[in-house]
Amino acid sequence: MEIVDRYGLSLALIEPHELAAEPWTAAAGRGAGADADAGVDVVRMERPPAALWGELAGRGFLRKPATLTWVAELGSGEEEFLARLDTKARQDVRRARRRAEAAGLREVVEEPVSERTLEAFLALYEERVARMRFGVPFALGYRDAVLRGPQKFCGVFAYAGDELVGGCLVLELPERDAAVVRFSAVSAEWRRHSLARALYFSAMRVARAKGYARVTLGNEPNLLGHLTQPGLFHFKTGMGFTAVPSQEFGDPDGHDEADLVLSLRTLGDPTLVLAYSGPGADPERPLAAHLISDSPVSTAPYRAPFLAAVTRSAPRSGRRTGA
Repeated sequence: MEIVDRYGLSLALIEPHELAAEPWTAAAGRGAGADADAGVDVVRMERPPAALWGELAGRGFLRKPATLTWVAELGSGEEEFLARLDTKARQDVRRARRRAEAAGLREVVEEPVSERTLEAFLALYEERVARMRFGVPFALGYRDAVLRGPQKFCGVFAYAGDELVGGCLVLELPERDAAVVRFSAVSAEWRRHSLARALYFSAMRVARAKGYARVTLGNEPNLLGHLTQPGLFHFKTGMGFTAVPSQEFGDPDGHDEADLVLSLRTLGDPTLVLAYSGPGADPERPLAAHLISDSPVSTAPYRAPFLAAVTRSAPRSGRRTGA
């Protein structure tokens, strides 16, 4: 067993031959890095052999895709897309647009994205990520790719006068007939006014005009409560997106793994995992939402048409860990 620090999360990586001995039970006080006395937060077996899935389930592990892709069919037009959303979601989008228009925000589509605009966007993005507990500015590593390819990016940006107050970078994937809203950021003020909703719909309009059939919100780790929070589940489902295993959308690194959450010491309360559902956790079956919480929490807000079920459980450590 190897204990690693994964962006602030103390993660115990185990091999198949170690499962029966449960070495993580003796790992208290052997966390990773400077927080070594805190113990292990999550136990993970990456790419388990098929023969072990039953035993893993019996020990409380969740069989899950390591990463999720959020995808939506663009359809023939925006009104058709909006019609799929529930009433509140439609109202939220239209309200965000009205606020942006009333404030005189100017929307600009850049193709290609200029260096000046990209620098302003990355500064805004870095500022927003810095406010997160375990924020990692992944977009900074894409600067050269956006400016020089070989993949093709465009951008949708919102300005208040000459000030960039929001934007998103869109990656085109013609081989998958899809556009990816790869990174987005809005200022603190305009986040309160849900500008991101308006920008996402503008990005979808651009993708639809280019002839793409689908749009995705990229891939994210399937542990909402760490780098991303369960609130993003509400945002993305409300925008009409469905979560699928990333390997189903052509991710060459997509794979299944088994997670056992021991502690919420560095995770949010609740933490959300989308795991395979049904007898034997057959990956052909729909995903189910698993809320992990130290205290009672309603499962109702986490229901979605593409999910088979929503359940709630406590961390497997059996002790209260705080939020």
